[in-house]
Formats: sequence, structure tokens, C-alpha cells
Amino acid sequence: MTARAFAWILLIGLAVAAIGGSGDSASGEAEKASTPAAADAAGAGSFRGKKILFVNSYHEGYEWSDGIETGVREVLDGTGVDLRFFRMDTKRDDSEEFGREAGRRAKAFLDDFKPDVLIAADDNAQKYLVVPYVKGTDLPVVFCGVNWDASMYGYPAPNVTGMIELDMIQELVRLLAWYARGDRIGFLAADVEVERKLGDLYGKRFFPGNLKTYYVNTFKDWKEQYVKAQEEVDVLINHNNAGIPDWDSAAAESFCIENTKIPTGSTAGWMARFNLLIAAEVPEEQGEYAARVALDILRGAKPADIPLVFNEKAKLTINMLVADRLGIVFDPALLETAEIIGLRTKE
Repeated sequence: MTARAFAWILLIGLAVAAIGGSGDSASGEAEKASTPAAADAAGAGSFRGKKILFVNSYHEGYEWSDGIETGVREVLDGTGVDLRFFRMDTKRDDSEEFGREAGRRAKAFLDDFKPDVLIAADDNAQKYLVVPYVKGTDLPVVFCGVNWDASMYGYPAPNVTGMIELDMIQELVRLLAWYARGDRIGFLAADVEVERKLGDLYGKRFFPGNLKTYYVNTFKDWKEQYVKAQEEVDVLINHNNAGIPDWDSAAAESFCIENTKIPTGSTAGWMARFNLLIAAEVPEEQGEYAARVALDILRGAKPADIPLVFNEKAKLTINMLVADRLGIVFDPALLETAEIIGLRTKE
């Protein structure tokens, strides 16, 4: 499902809910995502001897970046490319010092491997590797997973192109608002740089003067702030647990079912167990696109001639356990567009 189609589905769902009485784009030079020439199936082994390095800002086991890696593998498997991975692990340690050291280690790995193309995923790979060491060199770079605006990294650059990550936060909040008692919005997430960046962006661009932020460092903190938010806001963006080191998914799921009083949602697909609604980007789209562009570059295309693009795919998930807790009955037209989780089995 494309983001445009998903937005229309949400708007239709809102209109149906209103009738039935049920309880900005990023700046900079970017275009609608299109399939590069390399989307044609590469002949098996046709890129033998070529090397691509994928630098992951985060760690193996983080669902978002695992999905990007899956997309990269699906495109490059069978092409003959020598694909290597370097994971910076800057989600579990968000400090500036660790990030700079991770960037130096990634640069050493790059120098040793000598890739023909570098794929750099998510913001910290740009901040700590591409910008200080690679931008402006002869090494082609394809980035992906950069949130909302790549201009802070000086992109596009002569040797850098890629895909900007947009989310469906406005559409998500509009849908949640139909089931809310008021219009106060909260944002709850781990106290890490990427979440603070998003909270700041949401507050300034989309919900000026109407976004209360809650940043936490431990699972205990998260539970306390989750309960607090139920009384202080009317819609809660329970955004991301990544960066909470002692997170307990089973305990969090039970906690949400027992303590949710207001509509909750996220744009992160793995947060479906802990929210009413999810409007998620599809990480595999980022990886597939980056890998196809990398193959295009190996065929002779120049990064400077490939415009920046936005992601287009999105996925809606509805958690019926939370819906039952809140007494929300969704319109069948909306349910037909979504993945449904938490259905109770009949005795």
C-alpha cells in the first residue's frame, strides 16, 4: 500500500466515523520514489567482483534496521556482489562519544574493505561516518532511513543520494483524535537523540504549542510516564521502546491493556502490541531502494544524477485488545484495510 493510498484510506475512515458517530512534506530536493533502472532483475553473478558496504546505525535485533537489511539482501542476493555489514550500535549507546568512536570504527572497516558503493542507513551513520569521512570523496554513497530532512547533512551531495524517511504521524493523530475526549497530544519515547529530534520536529511542524513530550530511560520510567500521560493528554503517541535497555515486552503488553484510558498510536510497526493503532513505514522499502540504486551506480550511474526520494509504503495495524479496553468499535471499512491483532478467541 502506498503512503498516498494509505492517507486516503485514513481520511475515508475518518469520514465514515464522523457520519456514523463512532466514539507537511519534507523540505529540500526530493521526489516521489520511483524504481531505478537497476530494478530490472540483475543477472546472476553479473556484479561479481564488486563490493558494497552496508553501514547500519544500530544493532542486529532492532526491528527497523533488520527490515532495511532484509530489503538490501533481497535485492543483492544472486547478483555476485560482495556485501558486507557494519553495525554501529548507536541505539543502545546514544552518547556522542560512543557515536564518534563508532564512526571511526566504521571508517576503519570501510578503508580495509574498500567498497565500490557505501549504503548508510539511518541518521547516525550520516552524522558519524558519511559527513566527517566520506561526503565529497569519490566513493558513491546511498543513504536511507534519514528522518524527514536530509539537508542538515548537506544532502544531496555530488557523491551522495538516497531515500528520506517520512512517517504518517499527522494521519495517525487525525484518526486517533476521532476516538479522543479532547485535542491534547502527548509523545512518549526513549530519551535518545533520534526520538528527541522527532519530538521536536512534531512539536514545531505539526502540533505547535500542543505536544507534551515524555522521554524515559528505564522501563519503570516508561510505566510511570505512560500512566501520567493518560491523565494529562487526550491522544498519546507511544512511539518507540528502542533505547530503553530493560524493556520487557510481555510486561509492557499487559501493562498497556490494564492502564490505557486514551487512544494511543505509533509509526513504528513493532509497537503494535502496546498501542491502539499503528501507521508504520515499511523498512524493507528503504533497503530495497538503496540496494537498487547501488546497483545502478555499479552500472555507471552517478549519485549526482539520481534525485533524493521519499518512501511511499505504509501499513495500518489495529490492536483489538486495546480497542476493547477503550470500548472502541471501528468501522468495517477501516478494519478491511488493516492488519488486525489481539482478537479474542470465542469460547
